[in-house]
Amino acid sequence: MSALAYINGNYVDLSKAKVDALDRGHIYGDGLYEVIAIENGQLYQIDEHLERYEQGAKEMLYENHPSSSNLKEISQNLIDKSKINKGMIYLQVTRGTAPRAHAFPKPQKPNVFLFVKELADPNDTQKQDGVKTTLVPDERWNRCHVKSINLLPNCFYKEKARQEGYFEAIQVDNSKITEGTSTNVFGIKDGIIYTAPYGSKVLRGITRETILKLAKQENITVKENFITVENFLNCDEVFITSTTIKLLPVKQVDEVSFSVNEYETTFLLQEKLEEYIEDECN
Repeated sequence: MSALAYINGNYVDLSKAKVDALDRGHIYGDGLYEVIAIENGQLYQIDEHLERYEQGAKEMLYENHPSSSNLKEISQNLIDKSKINKGMIYLQVTRGTAPRAHAFPKPQKPNVFLFVKELADPNDTQKQDGVKTTLVPDERWNRCHVKSINLLPNCFYKEKARQEGYFEAIQVDNSKITEGTSTNVFGIKDGIIYTAPYGSKVLRGITRETILKLAKQENITVKENFITVENFLNCDEVFITSTTIKLLPVKQVDEVSFSVNEYETTFLLQEKLEEYIEDECN
């Protein structure tokens, strides 16, 4: 069974996983989520994802939410039951079901929902030749470091990108690059990697953190600074990262093209990331 879910204590077929209409995630988008990769039948970097979940739950004043150890056990059970070797776990915790009111319910009884699915890596063409991206305004709230299920601006611009033939939309706040709709963004100029600093406008991406660690190991200078659109478009190399795409080179940002065949640092980090994942999951 590959379409397997967990909902509030029960393992069911994904099509049968239901929550109440008054779930605050449904009414208000009052929920947190994580996407965890499955590599070689193992949960990859789940501890890092759950640490971020705990930080988000603390900031959003969640009470009685499931512990990291509990969620880790459920995630492992989903893998064991589904027999999926390569894929993802989607994890969502909302503040729970309660009469509709803006103030938080007392007591809080969170709804817990996870599901597992097979998921392939990006194809070789994307990994080698790169993807096209477009610049869009960053219209999100100022707690982007919290992985909230409130994703309407991200969805809107991801769809705009799709309709216009782009793989990803890269967001711009006051002429500065923040992040993609579902990715972290990096530019390389004169051998130095630039990426926006983690904070209110940038999620602490798990793959982002791994790339920064790998770059340090390779003695590559990294500057966690906001980069202007002008400087970004003048970079020698551009790439994006996330749990599901890992690392993809960018060959185009709107009308500006990049010579992916001349990329060196991007492909070095792509190789080192694949080696890192293999080492962690064997």
